[in-house]
Amino acid sequence: MAARKRTANRYYSGPHSDHFDGALFFNPGGKPPGRFSDLLRWQFSGKRARWPAAVPSPHPQAKPVRRVDGGALRLTMVGHASLLIQTAGLNILTDPVWSERASPFAFAGPRRVNAPGIAFADLPPIDLVLVSHNHYDHLDLATLKRLKEAHNARIITPLGNDAIIHRAVPGMRLSVHDWGDRIDAGAAAIHVEPAHHWS
Repeated sequence: MAARKRTANRYYSGPHSDHFDGALFFNPGGKPPGRFSDLLRWQFSGKRARWPAAVPSPHPQAKPVRRVDGGALRLTMVGHASLLIQTAGLNILTDPVWSERASPFAFAGPRRVNAPGIAFADLPPIDLVLVSHNHYDHLDLATLKRLKEAHNARIITPLGNDAIIHRAVPGMRLSVHDWGDRIDAGAAAIHVEPAHHWS
């Protein structure tokens, strides 16, 4: 495999670490990233099932309670990686996506095939939003704009995502963390764990 050209990272500049070489993030002990041609070959070769127009959920949209206090826990599936976690008096969303498409374009890309498990208007007051990485099916900038306007929630995200979010949603309250960090959130704690995923 040809050596990858190292250029400055446009989203993050920080100290070298066991998973950042000054230009690129990488997975220690993981498989090295392939070439762009490998991605294209994977994307355009082989048979693919047709994307369905709809996959109706057998469950009605949830109307969550306002808060869950103490050590009780309530999880509500919104869709894909989007969950509403209610515990310790906190309402936390993970990778929230309410857009019709997981794409940078409103007219192209995979279209939602069923409604979110919670209507956006039925969300309880959101305290924290966890954004795991910058793929379109996890980092939905249009939804983050809506969450800022409706809830002014604090976003917790890994290194580099802050540049993307701030450019699209100026003034968003962000907390940026690295692998191994612990974030105290009142009676709860959030741990940022290593992950092997291309992003």
